[in-house]
Amino acid sequence: MNLAVNARDAMPRGGRLTFETSNVDLDAPVAKGLYEVPAGHYVCVAVSDTGSGMGTDVLAHLFEPFFTTKEAGKGTGLGLATAYGIVKQSGGYISVYSEPKVGTTFRIYLPDTTVPLSYP
Repeated sequence: MNLAVNARDAMPRGGRLTFETSNVDLDAPVAKGLYEVPAGHYVCVAVSDTGSGMGTDVLAHLFEPFFTTKEAGKGTGLGLATAYGIVKQSGGYISVYSEPKVGTTFRIYLPDTTVPLSYP
């Protein structure tokens, strides 16, 4: 829910919000490129928007508690920190790709519990 609210706020004049789900099999080279995600089978939930996007200065602090780019009274800075915590507690990983004036995509990788956890 937080990702959708943030996307809405990043598109004050409208835009496109997309939700995607997929089963992914990350081999070692691809997984390593995703913030040291272990290779294996995952369920991916992607949330993308065509909003204002974020620069590297914002991305560097994105999941820190109380970090916000919103004006006073418009956000607590706890939404993404909470989302990150929930994903990590579930054994998952979250990645972010963003470009200023283009948009942002969050990908959440959760372990696929229908497949054996070991990976050859």
